[in-house]
Amino acid sequence: MEVHQLRYALAVADERSFTAAAQVLHVSQSGVSAQVALLERELGLTLFDRSARGVRVTPAGSPVLDQLRRALTELDRVRAVADELNGLVRGTVSIGAVAGLGWPAFLDALQQVHRTHPGLELSLREAKSVDLQEDVAAGRLDLAVATWVDRPREGLGSWVALEERVIAAVGTDHPWAGRSRISPADLLDQPVVGLAPGTGMRSSYDAMMRAEGLPAPVSWEVTLPTTARALAARGLGVAVLTSSRADLPTDLVRLKINSKHATSRLGVVWRTRPAPTAGARATLEAFREHLAVRS
Repeated sequence: MEVHQLRYALAVADERSFTAAAQVLHVSQSGVSAQVALLERELGLTLFDRSARGVRVTPAGSPVLDQLRRALTELDRVRAVADELNGLVRGTVSIGAVAGLGWPAFLDALQQVHRTHPGLELSLREAKSVDLQEDVAAGRLDLAVATWVDRPREGLGSWVALEERVIAAVGTDHPWAGRSRISPADLLDQPVVGLAPGTGMRSSYDAMMRAEGLPAPVSWEVTLPTTARALAARGLGVAVLTSSRADLPTDLVRLKINSKHATSRLGVVWRTRPAPTAGARATLEAFREHLAVRS
C-alpha cells in the first residue's frame, strides 16, 4: 500500500465525502475513489459504505482507519525528526479555531509562522470548541484555539490566552440600555440570543445558570457571535456573549452579569502524546508570543 492511499482514505473518513476529500487534498474525485478502492482491495475489506445519502465508515473499517491514522502520525514524525536534524521546519500543521475568531493577535501569529517557516504548510478549520478539542485529542488537528469553562478536555496540553466574562448585550433602545448590570435571574424574563451547544460561549452560559440553580433558556440559537450581536442590536433579544467578543459594535450596550460563575477561558490546546512535531512547536511558540496573557 502507498502512503498517499492512506492519506486519501483518512481524508474521506474525516470529510465523509469523496468529493470533499478531493477538494481538501487538491486532487480529482476520481483519483481519490480509485486509490481508496485499490487500498480496500489490498486490505481485503470495505472501508466505506457508499450510498446516495453519503459515505459512512464501515464497522470493519473503523479500527483499520484508526491504525492507519497512527501509522501516518509515526511516518510524519520520522520526517519531522529528519527535518529537525537538517535544521528545517516543514511538513503540515493542522490548526483549529472557534468559528468567527477575527482576533488580530491570532491572525498575526498565523502570519508570523507563514513568513518565518515558508516550508511549513498550514491549514485552518473553524468549528465548535467541543469538536475542536475532540479533533485535537484524536489527532485530526495538531492544535486549536478553543474556549472552556474550567479546564479543557483531559489529556490535552493547554494555556489560557484570555480570561473572559460572560456578559449580556442589548440594543440602545432596549429597556435595559440604561443599566450597567443585571442578575442571572433577569435573563429569564427576556428572549436570550445564545450560541449553539458545543461552543465555548454556550457552555459558559449554561454553566453559569446551572451554578445559580436556574434554567438556561435560549430563544435564538445561532452559530456566530456576529449573528447574536446583530439580533440583539435589532431588539430581538438579549445576547449572551463573552466580553472580548462584544467590544466591536457601537450599537450595543454591554451589561455585567452579577455572578461569580460568569467566567470563560480562551486558550490553546494541543496533544502532549505523541509530542508535537517541530512545525507544531513553532506554531505554538508563535501563538504564545502573540496570544498569551493578552486582554
